[in-house]
Amino acid sequence: MLTRLTRFLAFAFILYKLPRFSLLRKAPAHNCDGQAMTDLSTNATAKDKKDGPNWIRGVNLGGWLVMERYIVPYQFAITTCHVQGDFCWYPGALSAPPLLHKDYKLCDLTRCHPYRNLTIFNGTDYPIDEWNLAKAFDNQTLATKWFDYHFNNFIRKEDLVRMKKAGLTHLRVPLPHWIRGDIRENEPWIAGNRWKVFVRLCQWCRNIGLEVWPNLHTAPGSQNGFDNSGIESSVYTCKGWGRHPENIERTLDVIHEISDAIAKDHLLDVVTGFGLLNEPFGDCKLNGYERFLEDALAITRANMGPNVHIFVSDLFGAPKFNDGSWWLDPVKYHNTYLDTHFYHTFDSHTRSMSPKEHINHVCHPEELQAEITSCCYQDAPSTNSTPSRGVKRISAEWSAAYDAMPGELLQFVMEGIAVNGTAPDFYRILEPDRREFLRKFVESQMVAYEAADSDLGRGWFYWTIKMEGGAFAEWDFSRGLEEGWIPPIATPGVASQDVYGNCDRILESTNNSMAIVHAFPWGDESYWKQYPIVESSETRIHRSFVWLGIAFVLAFALSNLLRRRRQLFGKYTSIDSEVDVEVPGKSNPQYVQE
Repeated sequence: MLTRLTRFLAFAFILYKLPRFSLLRKAPAHNCDGQAMTDLSTNATAKDKKDGPNWIRGVNLGGWLVMERYIVPYQFAITTCHVQGDFCWYPGALSAPPLLHKDYKLCDLTRCHPYRNLTIFNGTDYPIDEWNLAKAFDNQTLATKWFDYHFNNFIRKEDLVRMKKAGLTHLRVPLPHWIRGDIRENEPWIAGNRWKVFVRLCQWCRNIGLEVWPNLHTAPGSQNGFDNSGIESSVYTCKGWGRHPENIERTLDVIHEISDAIAKDHLLDVVTGFGLLNEPFGDCKLNGYERFLEDALAITRANMGPNVHIFVSDLFGAPKFNDGSWWLDPVKYHNTYLDTHFYHTFDSHTRSMSPKEHINHVCHPEELQAEITSCCYQDAPSTNSTPSRGVKRISAEWSAAYDAMPGELLQFVMEGIAVNGTAPDFYRILEPDRREFLRKFVESQMVAYEAADSDLGRGWFYWTIKMEGGAFAEWDFSRGLEEGWIPPIATPGVASQDVYGNCDRILESTNNSMAIVHAFPWGDESYWKQYPIVESSETRIHRSFVWLGIAFVLAFALSNLLRRRRQLFGKYTSIDSEVDVEVPGKSNPQYVQE
């Protein structure tokens, strides 16, 4: 009786924890007013306003050549079959070959079991980053084959055609530092055919009419401790890179190797910009970082030409560069940009904002560092009235996500795959009110980051081009185009504010209903101390039935327990006896980072 009860309760708990699975359908391509979308090839225009800069309006190819779990969770949800070279895919996996390809097959999850081991976070999980995904394979040849499936299939030419048709001008492409084979002893990195597919991408873009701006996204030792540096740490810091001169020198060598290869592969007509290093953490020493930037700038322009566009990260604090001297020379620092990434999902305060508070935070940030015009000025820091004639400003990462923390939500996604064989909310549908706000949120950010009235802003890149599944739908630019919450892009030379209205006008027209705000997590506590995402009414009804069933079973069990208490209690050796539970992979903790 108790065994059956325990099994039922466990099953009910799993049902309660996992977000619901929608029907196998997508929302129709409608705009926020419920009307069919217009042809995306028609750019938004404003009459007689084509007098602005050639705005950089682009999208990131995130999760492609530097893989990230929340973008491609199925690529990391490997099984006992994968590590033996018996490759298979989950339904809807974006890294899979075409359905009719000879290698394509669905995973048989009765035979292929989740391959999870200990992580640095003292629990069991699928590989958490590229370092550990590579280490999961004992055979590097098999690992390379699995990685190459992703590189070959995640980005396709039709994706790029659609970006051009939507009105975008640029693509930002994150690259790892090992893409040209700079892999040292005891490093498990897999280069695979990344460079080959990057060259293929550039050739596609040449024919389509898009400019490519690669960005060095990782560094030896990790410049921030994020998973997007290739290896995640339990502490976010620059120290793994910045405290080790050999890692800085190695990074400069990598920048030389990549920029030199771009030139030698005859890609300079397409690759017109380069990002020197993505998101070094804020504890990097400013003077040392500035010296690195000077050296990297000289190397890149020596290889790619004096006019190549260079963008550099702001150490999560752009105002510290606004000192009245940094990169102001219009000759030496023309076509350079200080890059700030703007997100509302990584702080509990912004996650819980109302819709109008979100827009207001874009238009009138509470912190100076959240303002695109916080740098850079010729007369800084005293007056800040004359914009820099050298370095300008850009936001190379931002998104429409506003109320769910990716890292925390990802835990439920990966657990759902392990338990159910499908990513939770894979076919999630965004409600009309949510899509309406997303449109306003996107428009306000396009306007704010161009900063057309300041002569500082030069454009933006949305993060990111596509997402695997619906749990992180608000990050999915392609989906936004389809559903109408990404607006038609302004014509080149026309400021976004001349099309959508200025930031305050967008704010005034925003519906302030809190019904679309489902802040997750509620505070800054870790995911295991929090409740699941706020559910829809349909899910709440489902949950109610589950709890009614649990209550019925508990009442029935209690009745039996009272009748058989002596017999049942006689089975216990002690009130605090422990039962050993086998954890898959616990005896082989190969995911613990060294």
